[in-house]
Amino acid sequence: MENDLKEMSLLVVDDSAINQRVVMMSLKNMLGKIEAANDGLEAYRKFCENHYDIVVMDGRMPVMDGYESTRKIRAYEKENSNEKPAMIIALTGSDTDEEAETCLEAGMNVCMLKPFRLNQFLEILKDFN
Repeated sequence: MENDLKEMSLLVVDDSAINQRVVMMSLKNMLGKIEAANDGLEAYRKFCENHYDIVVMDGRMPVMDGYESTRKIRAYEKENSNEKPAMIIALTGSDTDEEAETCLEAGMNVCMLKPFRLNQFLEILKDFN
């Protein structure tokens, strides 16, 4: 699986630079391309410019939240892409059923709880491939 990861690209979307750095540093030697966005609008714009294989998305952010960004990304994929849809992983601080439901309804594939855990992330990716 590690060789497969080297071919993949990742967009980390979080309004916290610390959270961005944790994810990016954890994965820097595993993935081919890793970029960050500070809010959902920036994430949507970057996604439209460069299709990412994986998006790690915070839910609550200024400008545009992660739920709206995910809905826009899914609509963009549906209209413009013949590629495999991106794996969008919610990275949230909320451990409620309502939060998980909101993430899934927006089009995210799965929810992870903060803080970011590399082993959990890799398990999720195994299911994705």
